[in-house]
This record gives sequence, C-alpha cells and structure tokens, in this order.
Amino acid sequence: MTLTEKLDVLLEERSLNKSQLSAQCGLPYTTIVSLYEKGAENAKRSTLLTLARFFNVSLDYLADDEIEERGTRIYASAGHFDVDKLTPEGRERYEEYIEFLADKFSK
Repeated sequence: MTLTEKLDVLLEERSLNKSQLSAQCGLPYTTIVSLYEKGAENAKRSTLLTLARFFNVSLDYLADDEIEERGTRIYASAGHFDVDKLTPEGRERYEEYIEFLADKFSK
C-alpha cells in the first residue's frame, strides 16, 4: 500500500479531509497535497514524522510501501487512556516521556 493509500485509510478512520488534517496536525495544506502528488520519496522526514505522530503510527509504516502492518510509536500506559485525545504537542511530550522511562529503566 502506498503512502497516499495509507493516508486515505487513516483520514477515513478519523472522518477527516485533507484540509482538516492540515489544520489539526499543523502542516500546510500545500504540503499534504504535494504528498499526494509526489509520494513519500520526496517528502521531508519532518513531514512524515509529524503525520506519524498525528496518526499514532510508525514512520516506517508511512514511508515504506512494503509495510502493511501499523506499528504504533506511542503506547497507552492504561487501557482507558485515549492517546488520540491529546494534541500533537501532547502526543510528542507523552512519547518523549515514554522514551525517557524506557532509557532510564531498561535492563
């Protein structure tokens, strides 16, 4: 599945269009349109990372057409915690904290 096919699925799951995605994730609308025209090959890493964080999927999942399975980067610490309700900045801070804990307490 290509980047644009994956984006279409992710957008549909959240009932968003490209304009709403732009507003919610902070990427310019023209950048999102460019992804649809050119694909992942010419996309900036920062753009793909922003989208991966927004959709709570791995960067590899978005960028690699061969990867079909979504790898999430953020894991909720409790079953009742909905990471999707966090703002993009909140997700980023949450992810940084999880990485901090993993580094500090790994065996």
